[in-house]
Amino acid sequence: MLKRILFSGALLVCGFYSGSAQQIPAWQQLASQPAREQCATMQMDSALRAKYPEMGSRAAFEKTLQERIEQIKKLERTGRLADVVLTIPVVVHVVHAGEAVGTGRNISEAQVKAQLETLNEDFRRKPGTRGFNDNPNGADIEIEFCLAAINPTGGTITERGIDRINGASNFGKSTWSKADIDGVLKPNTFWDPEKYFNIWVVDFAASDDRLLGYAQFPSQSTLPGLSPNSGAGSTDGVVIRYQSFGNAEKGNFPVMQAPYNLGRTLTHEVGHWLGLIHIWGDANCGNDFVDDTPTQASESRGCQKGRVSCGGTNMVENYMDYSDDACFNIFTRGQKTRMRAVMEVALRRANLVNANVCGTSVVARPTANFRAENLRVLLGGQVRFTDLSTNFPTSWTWTFEGGTPSSSTEQNPVVTYNQPGKFRVTLVASNAAGSSAPFVREQYIEVLNVGLCADQTNFSGTRTVLRQPGGTGYVAGQNSRKTKAVSEFFDNSLSYNNMHGASLRFGVAKAAKGAETESIVTVTVWNARGFQNGPGAVLETKEVPLRTILEDVANNRATSIVFDRNVPLSGLPFHIGIELTYVAGDTVALTTTRDGESLLGTSWEQNANGEWERYRVRQGLNVAHEITARVGMKPSVQLTASKQFVLPGEPVTLNARGASIFSWAGQNLSSTLGGQVIARPTQTTSYTVTGSGLDLCNATATARIYVQPGTITGVPTALPDEALTVSPNPSDGLTAVSFRNTSRGILTLSVRNVAGVEVLKQQYQKTDDGFEKTLDLRTMPSGLYNIEIRVGEQVVRKKVVKY
Repeated sequence: MLKRILFSGALLVCGFYSGSAQQIPAWQQLASQPAREQCATMQMDSALRAKYPEMGSRAAFEKTLQERIEQIKKLERTGRLADVVLTIPVVVHVVHAGEAVGTGRNISEAQVKAQLETLNEDFRRKPGTRGFNDNPNGADIEIEFCLAAINPTGGTITERGIDRINGASNFGKSTWSKADIDGVLKPNTFWDPEKYFNIWVVDFAASDDRLLGYAQFPSQSTLPGLSPNSGAGSTDGVVIRYQSFGNAEKGNFPVMQAPYNLGRTLTHEVGHWLGLIHIWGDANCGNDFVDDTPTQASESRGCQKGRVSCGGTNMVENYMDYSDDACFNIFTRGQKTRMRAVMEVALRRANLVNANVCGTSVVARPTANFRAENLRVLLGGQVRFTDLSTNFPTSWTWTFEGGTPSSSTEQNPVVTYNQPGKFRVTLVASNAAGSSAPFVREQYIEVLNVGLCADQTNFSGTRTVLRQPGGTGYVAGQNSRKTKAVSEFFDNSLSYNNMHGASLRFGVAKAAKGAETESIVTVTVWNARGFQNGPGAVLETKEVPLRTILEDVANNRATSIVFDRNVPLSGLPFHIGIELTYVAGDTVALTTTRDGESLLGTSWEQNANGEWERYRVRQGLNVAHEITARVGMKPSVQLTASKQFVLPGEPVTLNARGASIFSWAGQNLSSTLGGQVIARPTQTTSYTVTGSGLDLCNATATARIYVQPGTITGVPTALPDEALTVSPNPSDGLTAVSFRNTSRGILTLSVRNVAGVEVLKQQYQKTDDGFEKTLDLRTMPSGLYNIEIRVGEQVVRKKVVKY
């Protein structure tokens, strides 16, 4: 999404990219301050792609988009392409605080109409208006926008294309932050984005009061190379500051503020909404994927006609720059081709031209139509279906071959598929005029019985450790900018539901105390529900000894970790990364691709103020971290240790989970079976647990316990099995236990089943050499049991069979 920002009473326009908030310094400070992005479109898009994995990757979208652009260009060269004018229906949600219509935030119908008139002038390059230009590369986009006449229920809209929302009475808010807009306002007020282009006109909160607006980048379609899921329908559209919505030259609109009072904020944001990137490519001399826009070093300010950068004259009049409203007047032919291609490959955009809501309502039977967010899912995965039927149906009858449920009367049902294969979906839509013919998609949903456990990574390129540009330290590690954390975004496009571990490759690891360090590095998993798909809430953390990372770097291997539990992903995007602490002499840095080898925008950093942003936006770097997520649809064995650094013989509790039966290997274990054991290592030792009894992605996990120099504390002496007598064995469960040694004190008798679950525990006072007790297991199920007797530092075990 993209935003504009005010400085000292002035607003700035924001550009296309995938949703990022932008701030603009005062014009008089531009010469001495680095340029700052003023559009939040890129930032918001990134956040949404994390929150909604079904949106797929920007790189996949760009690949398919470029393929379609080339097809269009070929048709244009042969003269076989005649563009038709596409008409997009618009609803403007005017968000006010109870003011009278035409006052303050509750802008007038005339102001709304002035804005739509301006938008059409710009997109049609209309002669005699500010939207016209005589640039040889200038283009009539042949896209028009109409104010909707019919609301989602089929009724007539009193003020055409306007939906007035009292934010104060409905939501208790007069001003709106980005988080509240996308988290509260949009989901509760949007109209079907398959039929309406949603525009929200708001008063931004103080935290965002320099913003002019932002847009949501087009999500993807079922074409090759694109995710079949659109996602984020509840947030799709454009948000504009009410003081910049309209055109001051077309009426008396006192709330509008120069120099962003001529309606070009919406033109710029609609460019983003239709797939255009900022003209400078959001990088120094970057790529906006359009051939006929000149390369430029950064955004323009004011109206810097004649500005030269990157070896040529910049097109500061282009709507996708950051110039003032009065300066804008150009979309190029290449930008037209890109926007027209988006209208074909982005299904939600393409469906708008068939909505037929700008005319009068016609009562007729529906024509059924639908699409699925996922056409391919893993076994046990879910698919959300979206109704696209025309003529305002009021009831729906779905049939899902192979699905659960097998039928539904919801408009947009969610179906689970628990068997592999390709399955048919049928829809009949009805209204007062009758029912549609059944609409059938044969072999529409493919359910895969493979890949239920997978390793996922965005890394593909040359392994590199990036030094911090213009400072000291490392981009993906401690540096002079005091970066607090770095992360890698995973879109989770196949909707895996859990993650058991991860692999992170470090290129640098240093410790002030060398190999004896007890410092730790925290690996963190976040959900992707932060701003613009950035890191949100923490899902899990894992403390990794810096000593482990030192060993891995020295041996040129990645650091593998197993989380303490199967991290719930819920089929949604997520981030994995590290939190950075600043201790003198301790340094780590992750490896990345070389700059330019990854265009996905998946690498993020948290600055010293706690603000997350993509490397691409903040540092102009296009890289991916070398991080691998180990995900699955099945559980895995997880292992947690109560301590990682101990004195010799000091007890460590090891807990395993994820399976029903566990067996252990390692030094000085209290047991080799069970979900919990006590280890008393006398030297640095790795303990491995193996799980069974369930269908698992990963059946083993290992914990390494580091033993510090020191005096060995008491380690239980394992006595020979002969010291314990159990008779009869096998038995019906009633058996005599006899144990003899010279120890005195509290004696603990415990019994565990084969799964390691403790089924009986009793304590006695041992006052003689001999101990005898009748053990009654007759109420227990038949099977193998492990009897353990512990007195002081001595322990003895024996297996017993109950038939």
